[in-house]
Amino acid sequence: MSKEEEKPAFWEKLLGILLSKTVDKFMDSFDHYSKKFVRAAAMILAGMAIAMLGIAVIAVGVAKWFTLFLPSWLAWTMVGILLLLIGAVLVAANK
Repeated sequence: MSKEEEKPAFWEKLLGILLSKTVDKFMDSFDHYSKKFVRAAAMILAGMAIAMLGIAVIAVGVAKWFTLFLPSWLAWTMVGILLLLIGAVLVAANK
């Protein structure tokens, strides 16, 4: 038997087993946390979409209510400016 055909030593087998088990555990953990992250991101995006839809409906309702007292163009302008100010405050608060 030549040296190239020799069986792997005990330590090489042990190291191979430990390495494969470690990689398997790492990949399982990676899969678990990546799926958890994707679920959380999807829930955040869905929540943001629903919140934006709610804000749009409220803004339309306020604008329609303002049209009872003001000209239509002025009511929509006031609602637009109010939403702009709220957005600017939120952006400034996050910096």
